[in-house]
Amino acid sequence: MDTAEEQFQQIGHQGTESKPRRRKIGFWSRIGGGSLTIAILVHVILLIAGAFIIFQYIQPTEKTVDFMPPGGGGGGGGSERGLEHEVKKKQRAQIIPSSNVKRVFAEGAVSNFSIPDPGDSFGEMSSLSSISGGGLSGGFGGAGTGDGLGNGTGGGKGDGKGLGFGGGGKGNPFGLIDSTVDALVGTFYDFKQTDDRKPTGLSNEQVKEVIRDFTNRGWKERSLSKFYKAPQTLRQNRIYIPKMGADAAPAAFGCEKEVQPSRWMVVYRGVVSPPATGRYRFVGAGDDVLVVRFNHRHVFDYGYTSGTTGIQLSGILPVLRGDTDNRDLAKKLKDFPMKLPLTLLQYDTTRNWNGDIGGLAVGPEFEAVAGRSYPIEILISEIPGGLFCASLLIEEVGKSGEKKPDGLPVLPLFRLDGSQPEPSKSDNAPPYDAEGPIWKFVSGGRDLDF
Repeated sequence: MDTAEEQFQQIGHQGTESKPRRRKIGFWSRIGGGSLTIAILVHVILLIAGAFIIFQYIQPTEKTVDFMPPGGGGGGGGSERGLEHEVKKKQRAQIIPSSNVKRVFAEGAVSNFSIPDPGDSFGEMSSLSSISGGGLSGGFGGAGTGDGLGNGTGGGKGDGKGLGFGGGGKGNPFGLIDSTVDALVGTFYDFKQTDDRKPTGLSNEQVKEVIRDFTNRGWKERSLSKFYKAPQTLRQNRIYIPKMGADAAPAAFGCEKEVQPSRWMVVYRGVVSPPATGRYRFVGAGDDVLVVRFNHRHVFDYGYTSGTTGIQLSGILPVLRGDTDNRDLAKKLKDFPMKLPLTLLQYDTTRNWNGDIGGLAVGPEFEAVAGRSYPIEILISEIPGGLFCASLLIEEVGKSGEKKPDGLPVLPLFRLDGSQPEPSKSDNAPPYDAEGPIWKFVSGGRDLDF
């Protein structure tokens, strides 16, 4: 038999073995971490499923470009305030206000006005990519009758008249697709990309230098071969483009999907003959660039930026008007084709140009003989993007014509047919003589280097 002590030890040992051990509970479990983990996983799964459903059903909105200047016809919606809202406003250099400056013919001044000889003294549509040339002869909407966007037939955008694309010519302000039209041939270039669609990285200032080199080295379009060129060319019979979005140009040439609306250029070229022998001069303005070369000579260059010098003209108005003397600028302007001090015209429908660049500028005189043929090139360009506009009129020196009540002349458009632009309430739409003479188109060709 075991002793009492042994029995006690056995009992104590057995009691120790049968006592249950308490399991340690971690902090995560004490605060309900397991349930929280499960809840998080369930919410993640629901979020993923919801996102999949949303992306599956939401479709991106396709951007459209309307060629109608604000308020210029074509039905509801087109107001100038609306366009300003949609298009990023250009950043312009500070300039001296154009009121009370000499040699500027301001709105409201009553006089028997004729443009003084500047040589006497020194000193801003729907996508066109799917529209074929044959479909443009009626209106914007195709066959049938209705309130179309132009002279032709077709369903239109609204109840009013708008810009059509008929061969009669109110049309696309950048030109007609119809290759049978006798007009200047327009070619579109994008300086932001190469001919094989690679980025060039060119800044706005570098683009100005490219344009300057092009105009001063013979207008050789083969020198632009490294840049993207739109496959579609247009036929242009006049330059009259009131203020509109800069994306209208790539849309007109059918390359809006490939080209962003900045740092682009269009060159129109052909051979023309004057309606009568005489001395002529161009009058106009561009935003940003408008340059004309006639018979291998620069006869016009005015806008926010000079195409022949690369200088931003909106920042040096006092020098251009002759209000101040700057010898350094005078040296840089030695190749500027416009005669200084500038003669500037301010119309009540060109408020933007009046305030920023003093209005429309009068170019130097040149001679043209009836029956003779002359090569002509016209360059327009938008550099920073936003808004674009350009207008080119012409005066036969010494020939009197219609005047506005304020004494400013109503000059004819430089044009190659009898069509008229669609009336526009947009800014920078100068008045013009609808009965003005028509220049004869002789010939033209794509990539023709004269």
